Amino acid sequence: MTTVHTSARGTASRPTVVVGGGVLGLCVAWELARWGHQVVVLERDRVGSGASRGNAGEICSSIVGPLPAPGIVSTALKNMYRKDSALYVHPAAALTMGAFLLRMARNATAERFHAGVRALTQLGADTYQRFAALSDNGVGIEVTRREYLYLFPSRARTERKRAFLREHYPVEHDLGEILDGPELRALEPCLGERAQSGFVLSGQAQVDPSAFVDALADALRAGGVVIHEGARVTRVVPSSRDVRVASTAGTFTAGHVVIAAGAGSADLTGNLGLNLPVRPGKGYSFSIAPAAPLTRVLKLEEAHVGAVPLDGVVRIAGTMEFDAMEDRFNRSRIREVVNAAAPYFTGVDWARRTAEWMGPRPMTPDGLPFIGAMPGESRVFLATGHNMLGVMMAPSTAHLLARLIDGQDVPALRPFDPARAPRRRGPRPTGPAAPGRSRRREK
Repeated sequence: MTTVHTSARGTASRPTVVVGGGVLGLCVAWELARWGHQVVVLERDRVGSGASRGNAGEICSSIVGPLPAPGIVSTALKNMYRKDSALYVHPAAALTMGAFLLRMARNATAERFHAGVRALTQLGADTYQRFAALSDNGVGIEVTRREYLYLFPSRARTERKRAFLREHYPVEHDLGEILDGPELRALEPCLGERAQSGFVLSGQAQVDPSAFVDALADALRAGGVVIHEGARVTRVVPSSRDVRVASTAGTFTAGHVVIAAGAGSADLTGNLGLNLPVRPGKGYSFSIAPAAPLTRVLKLEEAHVGAVPLDGVVRIAGTMEFDAMEDRFNRSRIREVVNAAAPYFTGVDWARRTAEWMGPRPMTPDGLPFIGAMPGESRVFLATGHNMLGVMMAPSTAHLLARLIDGQDVPALRPFDPARAPRRRGPRPTGPAAPGRSRRREK
């Protein structure tokens, strides 16, 4: 890991610039401000406009692992061109995504999966403590404790998943016994006939991700942090004394820079010699109103869909789409999520769904984020590539990164060292970064 020689105290006259106003960037800004940094946040659109707002907001720190798991990726890749597949690669994206998907498949070994579980578990070990620290220090968020209800169409599939969780994660004391269909519907009357078997996982939680983003932004502004919205960063140029950050809102001279631009982070590292393998995997969500209220988070494992009670409705979230057009809202993906989730519910008018949303989740081929100093740079840091764990891991990531920027040794961040990314060969043309943005449509 790149050694950081310049402490925050040595650059007090220059701000620390955070590139990206999503949940990761805002958490980093909040933590750095607590450490005494003068912080400026540059967000290309509006705060939370990437993948931060429309996700499920799950906080399940006892079950964190990389997406490339043995058997899962290879099965998904075989079906990736089927429009009803949970992992869908648009044909136009196949040429540019081939190498990325191949690397993902190569990382789906038992050894790498277990190493990834250990690393992510250590990263999120103090998740609830970090969320509590935010709340105790003026960020108006509410973390709701929830049971997670895993649902399957058969007992055999339930047994396999339950055994998998027991083998790979520290959940032995939180796993309930296997329940049949009538027992499940007694717990949640909104369940349909597809829910034939399942089990409860206790000790988990959720947060409203959109409210979380707004609470962070409000607390930062109240504390004197400057947030520039509509400020698209085009170039980051470090020197031995400072870092110049060129943007559509002007050029900033910073003591340190943290690139936390989600799926767009790779556009900002090319001139720094790093070929950052972060690609946008588009996720979709919408809201429904079942006749009977939902009280638990539902994990529809065979459908690859999650359902969370949120502010009087139920948010349905799922699918993974790699598309050459990162901003395109592909309505067929919404239909596929509806088709997969509908048999698990009763009393839902699916045509009256609301708050349709798409956001580009920052995916990496090994399923691990990039957190730490850029190779060879002591003033430029990364906090990106959290795949589908961004909301849950943001407070812990920010807490550890702030310590690293202050010059401390942080062993928990070593598995996420940006030095594992390939170096770029030759110069790369530089221009305005164009990260994908989220899309939300009201019906």
